[in-house]
Amino acid sequence: MSPPTHDPRVLVLRQADPTARQSQLVLELDRRSALAGDVQPQLTRPELALVLARSIHPQLNRWRAQAGFSSTIARRRTKSVQRALASHRGDHDVILQIQTLFAPGFDRAGVPYAIYTDNTMALTRRHHPAWAPISDRRAAAWMDYEASIFGEAAVVLTYSEFARRSAIEDYGCSPDSVVAVGAGANQMLDSLGEKDYASPRALFVGFEFERKGGAALLDAWQHVRASVPAAELVIAGPPRPDGALPAGVVWVGPSDREALGVLYRSATLFVMPSLFEPWGHAFVEAMGHGLACVGTTRCAMPEIIDDGVSGRLVAAGEPAPLADALIELLSDSAKRATMGAAAYATVRRERRWSHVAERVLASLAAHTLPAHGTETAPGSNGAARRAGGDPGARAALR
Repeated sequence: MSPPTHDPRVLVLRQADPTARQSQLVLELDRRSALAGDVQPQLTRPELALVLARSIHPQLNRWRAQAGFSSTIARRRTKSVQRALASHRGDHDVILQIQTLFAPGFDRAGVPYAIYTDNTMALTRRHHPAWAPISDRRAAAWMDYEASIFGEAAVVLTYSEFARRSAIEDYGCSPDSVVAVGAGANQMLDSLGEKDYASPRALFVGFEFERKGGAALLDAWQHVRASVPAAELVIAGPPRPDGALPAGVVWVGPSDREALGVLYRSATLFVMPSLFEPWGHAFVEAMGHGLACVGTTRCAMPEIIDDGVSGRLVAAGEPAPLADALIELLSDSAKRATMGAAAYATVRRERRWSHVAERVLASLAAHTLPAHGTETAPGSNGAARRAGGDPGARAALR
């Protein structure tokens, strides 16, 4: 079969994204004239209040989780999507839904759809269940819901091989219909120019300090300062805790995109020793600013960081090897510069959103557009047969 000769017209379905991560892909699709529309299902205040009332729990994190993984909220978002599909009928070849927090409508008039996601409930439950503090029963129901959405998709696009394996092994998707396409840098330098690596300044960026290895980092930092007295650690994202900070730690707290850009430019090393990281946008941003990265051997981090080339990978949750890696790099400005340049070259070569858009469109075309009169049937994944039924209908029935 010959490949299609044009990009498909794509209707994007996504949640509103205050971080602008998903927006970058949408902008790239639009730049290539491949974007038919950008649908962001909205809940009214009464609908949201109803979901919160039904999910109430004395622990705030469990309340939020139960509301987020609610069949009610998924169904209402799906209804909002269906209303939007009616106004877009005939103007698109394929639907691209980002994440699986709702279904791509109840009636798509025969238009195939794809899913683009960084994570699955199966991965969360296996590696970091505290991220979704819900009951086993609710988690199993949500996995069944994910399976129905994956199963009817023409193709499942994942950020990483880590998530790709989950779609195949945990949800029964056909390996031929799951493609890892990566994700791009949300901000980066136009060029490294004369970046100065002289100062031993490490940067951490991440709101969820515990999940992203913050405790091990602070423990390791005491050993780092003993070996590199001039070393500085800047922590951006999480609220500052009570009490004194270790020597050399500067806690700047929540930061907007502009402030983060300044921090990336002034740092000479990036560290985020996460316990669970389905992808790691901050790594790619840091690499796009010429920073070698220190991460862990878990999840998708080995796909982003080339150990010994663009940074270091260490065991998660263990301060000693983390301290060793930080001491190695913070005591050697030439090594920081060499690894930082390699990290930057990787982003320039393959991790811009323009690269991701190309891979997304190629996969959509290969799995959804007919070539030489041959129709591509939607819903080719094995999970459809296991879970059964149309995902929109299943969302309505839950």
